[in-house]
Amino acid sequence: MAAGGANNSSSEINVVIIGETGTGKSTFINYLTNLFYNGSLTNLKVAIPTHYLKANMSSIMPQHHEACLEDGTGSKTTKCTKYTFTVEQVHFNFFDTPGINDTGGYLSDNENVDRIFECIQTLQHLTALVLVLNGTQARLTVNIRNVLERFRDRIPDVIYRNIIVILTNCASHTVNFGSVKLLNHAPVFHMQNSAFSSDARKWTSQTREILQRDWNISMQTMNDFIKTLITLKPISTESLSAMNDDRNAIRSILHESRLMIMELQHIEDELTALEQASNIYSANVEKYSSINGQPTKSIQASK
Repeated sequence: MAAGGANNSSSEINVVIIGETGTGKSTFINYLTNLFYNGSLTNLKVAIPTHYLKANMSSIMPQHHEACLEDGTGSKTTKCTKYTFTVEQVHFNFFDTPGINDTGGYLSDNENVDRIFECIQTLQHLTALVLVLNGTQARLTVNIRNVLERFRDRIPDVIYRNIIVILTNCASHTVNFGSVKLLNHAPVFHMQNSAFSSDARKWTSQTREILQRDWNISMQTMNDFIKTLITLKPISTESLSAMNDDRNAIRSILHESRLMIMELQHIEDELTALEQASNIYSANVEKYSSINGQPTKSIQASK
């Protein structure tokens, strides 16, 4: 690894990776693995298995939680998994998270978002929140936009200062993705996933030449990405916990308010029912008096 600059005697850099299913979050981890462990196109280091490649870093990497390797529409990462790379006593911790917008639907997305927040809250500090997007798409999908809005509601603005965007399946000159309006001024990196997305047994000499060029560019991008991480100031997650406590307090107040409104509505309904019953009773008395031809007598006090 050539990033350099990690001269602290002991420190942790915590990075949480989020994104839609199939955008390349796990492949991003694989590229980082090759950066830190000097992998090459002919000697790929695979931390997370792909459709074409088996994991070969089990002795130094955690057990992966990948599923649906044959299906690109289902979330391959089923829980948050920590991958640590250590350089000069600096621990780079990357947390791969379940994908958003998979075949599980809205409820599955909610569960995955909750897992991501639980993951962040276990950390004392967060160095960066990395958003991985498919660079061949023209714009944010509805699902990921909704998720980002939910993140905006639940994450303090201070954490958004340290967000980084990774656009996959593209180079800087081939990207088809428009500006991310929710993430103004966020650093953007472009990564080509080709080395892990095709069958090496079918590569021709020309294909290898193209892939090698893409590989060199991607490795430089990973190196620049690490350099950017080193410059970021870690942010305490206490603000996230405080914000979450405030949210829970507000929810409690809203819940109590709803109960109070329901009780008031119940009382109002009872008063309305009593008023209606009184009106019916009065109408019946008047009707009965009219039928018997007897005027209503008033009671006067005796002199």
